[in-house]
Amino acid sequence: MIEQFPIDSAGFTEDERWMLRAVAVGSQGTRAVRPNPLVGCVLVRDDQEIASGFHAQSGHAHAEVAALTAAGPKARGATAYVTLEPCSHQGRTGPCTQALISAGISRVVYGASDPNPLAQGGAEVLRRAGLAVCGGVALQACRRLAEVFLTNQEQSRSFIQLKLAMTLDGRIAARDGTSQWITSESARLQVHAMRANSDAILVGSGTALADDPQLSVRNIPNFTGKQPIRLLLDRRLRLPADALLARTEQQATWVLTTQAQLASAQAEKLAKQGVQLIALPPDGSLKQVLADLYQRGLCHILVEGGATVAAALLREDLVDRLDLMIAPKILGDGPMAFAPMGIDTIARAQQWHFAQAQPLAPDLWTILYRSRDVHRPD
Repeated sequence: MIEQFPIDSAGFTEDERWMLRAVAVGSQGTRAVRPNPLVGCVLVRDDQEIASGFHAQSGHAHAEVAALTAAGPKARGATAYVTLEPCSHQGRTGPCTQALISAGISRVVYGASDPNPLAQGGAEVLRRAGLAVCGGVALQACRRLAEVFLTNQEQSRSFIQLKLAMTLDGRIAARDGTSQWITSESARLQVHAMRANSDAILVGSGTALADDPQLSVRNIPNFTGKQPIRLLLDRRLRLPADALLARTEQQATWVLTTQAQLASAQAEKLAKQGVQLIALPPDGSLKQVLADLYQRGLCHILVEGGATVAAALLREDLVDRLDLMIAPKILGDGPMAFAPMGIDTIARAQQWHFAQAQPLAPDLWTILYRSRDVHRPD
């Protein structure tokens, strides 16, 4: 389930209000839908909600079919608000366009267009069948709901969510190296919720050596999903065989290292413990790494550290979403959240947009997106 913050609907049109309701319904989905998108659908007639549905699991009913099933005969003549353009192809489930037509829906309002070549074109199918169709409604909210899927489809790589816990002056640890705990228990619980929604968690070798992290989902009530894969970017293959990340009985670990290290004694030792070793591309391109990880089934990667990994991803413009957990503390010294990025003048600064902010007493959780993505055309 993605995060839901209060939405002030004042000033929205009727179509936008119902679409935001569809976004809220769609957010009930989890990563069980992947590689499909999170989608919500609300059926409305005479400004009253008849039924709603969301995509709950890959291979199961899509949001439109779930809503139509819940509505039954009452769906005839209603307007369907769908966060993503209804699909028009036969996959493991039938085309949603045909389900909407057969149910007697009179009007379809959707948010984002479907970039998948196999599924797109649903709007035109509905129009040819005589339905009124309107697209691009509450587009930004709908794209956020499906952000993992849209990045996968449009960029052919894993979606990258970078999470950093820091002080007011941007420190991620004190001068003596201590970092537990910069933020509060409330912030840490939210991080575990982020982990539960991710396919994998990525850290660098510095973080692994300094913190010996477990990188598992804990303290989340009723969590029954599979633990995310633990990813380690370790070019020199420094991971100790007795580290928590090297214990793979309960949770898989993949280590990204150089081709040369794959033949080392340390690689053999880790492989015997169940660690999967993956060669980095010769040119060190992180974009190629993310394309390869996507092909291996990782749609959404949560990056938790450290400063070098964060800076490397930012330099290649590969961070899709930035989550900052800011504690009301000042250290004045200690490691910074980002390693140097080679930006030497304000004119070259990366521009980010504050999308949302929420107190996690006493901390502040902010979500940011690249400014070029805020009004990206659909």
